[in-house]
Amino acid sequence: MRPQLMESSVAEIIVAYNSEFRGFASYYAIADGVKASLDKLELVVLRSLLATVACRRGSTRRQAEDYLKMGTDHGVTTVVRGASRVHKVWKLKHLVVKAWDNPIVDTITVGSRIAQSPNDLVTRLNAEECEACGGTAGPFEMHHPHRLKDKRRDQLTPWVRSARRRRTIVLCRKCHVAHHGGRMPSGMESRVH
Repeated sequence: MRPQLMESSVAEIIVAYNSEFRGFASYYAIADGVKASLDKLELVVLRSLLATVACRRGSTRRQAEDYLKMGTDHGVTTVVRGASRVHKVWKLKHLVVKAWDNPIVDTITVGSRIAQSPNDLVTRLNAEECEACGGTAGPFEMHHPHRLKDKRRDQLTPWVRSARRRRTIVLCRKCHVAHHGGRMPSGMESRVH
């Protein structure tokens, strides 16, 4: 039983369960044997739906099932602007399983383009080049002009976002020590900040 749906009508409860279960099943629709794999989940969803409707109506789960019974399906009929509308419970038998017509997987997705941006810290470190002096003698370290601990007072999500996006520069050990010691030459200082 889901207490967060107790203030909703029976039709709204059905729509909420339908959208969640249909979305989940549609995501896995291209998998082999998806209906057989999700049949236990369908049973859990149906029992949870019946328990929620029963609690909402102040009845038993069996009475809720009888109330929602529509032949071989479950659902409820409502009147919207003078016309009756049927809200059926979505089940796996309604899932259309199609063969995947494009078996080629995209090699570059939008997510991977974002993850492989030129600002990626690991990629920049693996370039093995100091961004201040241009030297290739390592080891290389990541310098953060703005300390992360100064941002810890913020909420978690903005803090994580700023940690990902904050300005950084790859420095060789010599330039990093010189920068923190205040001995960075003026030409290199402008590239660091």
